[in-house]
Formats: sequence, C-alpha cells, structure tokens
Amino acid sequence: MSGFKLSRTVTQLLFATAVATTAQVSGAIADTTGITDTEIKIGGICPSTGPIASFVTICAMQDAYFKSVNEKDGGVLMSDGKRRKIAYTYYDDGYSPPRTVEQARRLVERDQVAIIIGPLGSATGLAIRDYVNRKNVPQLFVGSGLSAFSTDSEKYPWTIGWQPSYTTEGSIYAEFVKSQKPNAKVAVLYQNDDFGKELLNAFKAASANTGVTIVEAQSYEVTSPTVDSQVSNLGATNADVLLVFAVPKFTAQTLRKIQDTSWRPMVIVSNISASKKTVMEPAGEEASEGVYSVVSMMDPTTSDYAATKDMQTYRDIGTKFSSSGLNLDDPMTMYGFSQAQTMVAALQKAKAPTREAIMESARNLCGAPILGVVPGVNVCVDGKKDPFYVETMQVVRYSKGNWLKVGDVITKYEGKTPQNLK
Repeated sequence: MSGFKLSRTVTQLLFATAVATTAQVSGAIADTTGITDTEIKIGGICPSTGPIASFVTICAMQDAYFKSVNEKDGGVLMSDGKRRKIAYTYYDDGYSPPRTVEQARRLVERDQVAIIIGPLGSATGLAIRDYVNRKNVPQLFVGSGLSAFSTDSEKYPWTIGWQPSYTTEGSIYAEFVKSQKPNAKVAVLYQNDDFGKELLNAFKAASANTGVTIVEAQSYEVTSPTVDSQVSNLGATNADVLLVFAVPKFTAQTLRKIQDTSWRPMVIVSNISASKKTVMEPAGEEASEGVYSVVSMMDPTTSDYAATKDMQTYRDIGTKFSSSGLNLDDPMTMYGFSQAQTMVAALQKAKAPTREAIMESARNLCGAPILGVVPGVNVCVDGKKDPFYVETMQVVRYSKGNWLKVGDVITKYEGKTPQNLK
C-alpha cells in the first residue's frame, strides 16, 4: 500500500472514530440533561392561583423536603457514588391546562430540568403528557388518580402516577354504600373531566347488579362560580346517598348548600376533599358532621398520628423550610411529603445518573420507607405487573372536628387495581 493510501486510510479511520465518539458524547449529554456531578434539577407544577390554589402546598412541601435532604445529607447519594443536591423549581399553572403546557416548556426548555414531578390534576397532567414523552423527560407522580397515567406505559413510557387510582377509590365507595345501605338510591355530583368521570364510572361498574342505583348525576365545570343549582337538582331526588366527586372549593359549597334544604343524605366526598382545613371547617360544623371519605395518607390534624415519628418529622421539616402556600394542616401537604421521599428513593436506586435509569427506577420501586402513609398502606410499584404505587385505603368519617377511622384498612386492591372501567 502506498504511503498516500495508508495516510488516507488512517485519516478516514480517525474521522470515523471521532464521529462515533461525538455521537456517544452527544447521546450522553442528552441523556443527562439537568444532571451534573453535584446537582440534579427537578421541576414541579402546582396551582397557587385559581379554583384549587390551596394545592400549592403539595409543591411547597416537596420543596421543603428536598431542602432538608440538601442540608442534612448534602444531597442525594446516587449509584455512581456521587452526592447531588436537588435544585427544585416549581411554577403556578392556575389549574389551567394551557398554562400547564407553558410551564412544562419553561421547565424543560429554559430551566433544563432532568425530571418533572406532577403536575397537580388530571386535565393538566394529560395536557403535557405527549410533550414530555416526546422530549424523553420523566413525568413522575402525576397529581391525579387517573389510572391511565400508570397503565399506558407502552405509549407513554415517561409518565407514571402515584396516588390511589380513581378506579380503586370509586370501587371502595360502591362497596361501602352497599354495606351501609343495601338498596340505596344514589345522587352524584361530579367534575366534568377525567377526574370526575373515572370516579363515577368506577362506582357504576362496582355497584352494578347490587341493588345500589344511581338516580341522578349532575356535572359542573371547574370554572363554574357555584354548584348550587346542581345540588338543588340532586336534592329533588331525595336520594339516600350523595357522592361528591369534586375539588375542595365545590365540595365545601355542596355541604353548605345541603343545609339550606330538607335533604339529609349520607354524604361521601372524594379523597382530595377529605380535608378539615380546606373543606370541613369552611363548610361548617353542622354541614360536615358525619361526612365519609377514604384516605391513604395520615391526616395531620387528627390526634391519631400526632405522636408518631412520621408526623414529628413532617412538622419539623415543614416548619424549618416553610414557604408561601405551605399548610401543614392540609392532608394534601402530606402527599407532597411522601412523594418527595419517593423521588429521593428513586434517585438513590437508579442504576445510573440518567433520565432513563431514573425512570426505570421509578417504575420498579418497593421497600423504601415512606413516612406519612396510613399504617398498613404499602408504597410499591412493580413495572407492568403492578404499575400503581398506592392501592390501599382507609374509610374515614368526620365527627366533632376529626376524621375517625371506620373499619380496617382496605387491602383487597393491592396489586389488583380495577382497570378499563367505562
């Protein structure tokens, strides 16, 4: 071979190697966006304005927990042996899907976060799901019980929920109504979106052929000023049971409106409205007495858990790192606390400091000690076999200013969350 040909061949090999190396480096850079040797960027989206502005407390508590990890431990220790501080930024979307999209783009394209936690809400979570999956950005612990966030992993591999599915919640309500009033006539107020509809459909499916019947269902829009007319229409049925599948603002309105009528049904409110501070107290003592719901998190206002390590740690961290919107007496704050712990556990168990590895860890996470869940509740997800983190709930009844447990914790849906209910 001539010297010229040899030189050209060597040059070509060097060029090819350089191209391959560049491609590998580029891939690695894309894979670790928002992650350095000392820091990992996480973004959150919660409403601090709009109809459920109180739910900003979820993001505020996540922020507090991450700050506590940074201060106490110097950050989170990942599998490569490097300890990274968590740089957490969250924005307000007003519980409006178009704004949620804007904030997601802001986090991904401007802030260059590695991960998005949330957002809060079904419609808002769905609004950004296509976008984050196109961008290969983990969308973890969506603040919604919509089952699709956990079951559609083939189409949306970068998205997963956390809280109990609405299909489980709705099924538990059906079983409870049947046990209390075997031939009950049921009226339903529901939010006209995937949140309200999935709860309604789950209740229908679980109560089919049981003697429990829905006599009237009225929907409302989240932009509505009140639900007074819907409650009046439901009251005209004189149903035995009223299901309120609504956010806190409209749940409190419903409880107050019932007091203006002669109708006195057994009332069940959705899990997200099982709050002393944001629903029961605003509705009033008489309106709230005897209301039922289900929970999976410790209620920070009840004496049942006041002396536990969970509650003491929760209040210590929330007090030390308090910020605007954080309400330690709101059960939704406990969701933020437990989700933040789950996030740290997923980072610790990720096999590499990459988006892919973190997502894989978040889909296969069991055994992490999560503070704040009701005793008997397991926080565990097992890939496609069991894609739901929390599947156990406790029926509670509001009486004399406190949520009291009714019966044993319900574990029958552990690993068996109802799916595809229409």
